[in-house]
Amino acid sequence: MNILDVLIIVVYFFGLIAIGVVVSRKIQNHEDSVVAGRSFGSFLAGVGKAANLAGGSTSVGGTGYGYTYGISGSWFGIANIIFGLILAPIAPRIWKAMDRGRFTSIGEYLGYRFGKKAQIIAGFLNTCTYIGFVAAQIVATATIVTVLLGWDYTVSAVVTTVVVILYTILGGLKAVVYTDCMQIGILYLGIVIILPIIAVNAVGGLSEVWNNIPDAYHSIGSMGWFEIIGVILIPTITAPFTVQSTYSYTAACKDAKSARNCNLWSSLIYAFPAFAVILIGLCCYVLYPGLASDQDALPRIIIELLPHGLVGLLLAAILSATMSTSSTCLLCSVNCFLVDVVDVIRKEKKEDEDPKKKLRLTRILMAVIGVFTLVTSLLYPNIIDLIVLGYAVACGGLLAPVIAAMYSKRATTPACLASMIVGGGAHVVIQLTGIFTFPPIFVSLPLSVILMLVVSAVTKKPDPSCYDLYFDEEWEKSPNNKNRVAQ
Repeated sequence: MNILDVLIIVVYFFGLIAIGVVVSRKIQNHEDSVVAGRSFGSFLAGVGKAANLAGGSTSVGGTGYGYTYGISGSWFGIANIIFGLILAPIAPRIWKAMDRGRFTSIGEYLGYRFGKKAQIIAGFLNTCTYIGFVAAQIVATATIVTVLLGWDYTVSAVVTTVVVILYTILGGLKAVVYTDCMQIGILYLGIVIILPIIAVNAVGGLSEVWNNIPDAYHSIGSMGWFEIIGVILIPTITAPFTVQSTYSYTAACKDAKSARNCNLWSSLIYAFPAFAVILIGLCCYVLYPGLASDQDALPRIIIELLPHGLVGLLLAAILSATMSTSSTCLLCSVNCFLVDVVDVIRKEKKEDEDPKKKLRLTRILMAVIGVFTLVTSLLYPNIIDLIVLGYAVACGGLLAPVIAAMYSKRATTPACLASMIVGGGAHVVIQLTGIFTFPPIFVSLPLSVILMLVVSAVTKKPDPSCYDLYFDEEWEKSPNNKNRVAQ
């Protein structure tokens, strides 16, 4: 690769670390690190969420979907947009509980309602899932760097991981979101504006793109509606309710209105790259049919069509997407493990915490888990199936308890545990054994919901003190609220 392209990438990497150094001066405790001191407005949080969504799965994976399925490949992006629109009116309810309890994790959110066992299960499941997410982004980033820069894969993976760990350790979620602002700008410039224009012109115009793709590529349902609904829509729309990033960004907002509006901003900002990559994939199919892997579509079209300088800029755009997701996922994994597993096991209480000590432990865990994900990405470079499994298990095992915590005063702890264990376990069994030909979510999610309803109906109704944070009327009468107001 030309020296100019390499220079752009090097400057970009140092820019990320510099932002982390500047922001680190404002990080005083664990809460500052993982939920940004609960200070974000709606737009800043929306940019962070959009950048997190527009990771390797959208940039590289979305282009591959367009290359393989045509416009039907846009369903993944559509599902993420729909989730943001659904979450917007629900987010203020989540924010209120997170703020009232001073929660930073999904495990705390469920643990207050359903007990410590539920907190540990939710936290451990999210920790494992996010380790997989980070490793996947390292694989995606290192593969792209290796292809475009010619570096050794191991060197690419190590450099990527070190940069992500450094600016995440130094600045926490604030550094992640501030770098997201830079990253989303590069992503828009490269993936939304420059590359689609150049790719369409290379084909000969939009009409030539449309006329030279297979007939099946013209259909929004060419992937197959069974797969669209069961593999893409249901898990992608519902699973984010069960994973840490939703709760991190919600808790990081300064008020309930910001928590709602950040999801609207996120869907709007994310929509443009989500659809742009499909167009890029279609252009790549016309120009370079028969690629060995659809994951090669984006790197191939960049190398073939762009002049030096723009290659480096577009590579920075791709790296901005994958590394943004890496940093957010690293934070989520560390927070879930520390708050929902370590602190619960050692019975650490918030009022007894040493803020400086916990911040140090948070940063140490970022480094340890970051190195662990690096090793994982080097030993098991093909981990997509494991990530999909972890994401879907979260949906099958945690969605019913999360919704119950939000809206049901009758839901009980035994029902939550049964729903988590049986729903999630059923998903694993079906996925690994292949005993059904349809997506496992069609069994695990209904089973989890049924258990939540039935077991709640036959077990003792919980005391209002278990759910006072989640309902305004109970919170007004709660001793916790009165004590907080008095303070």
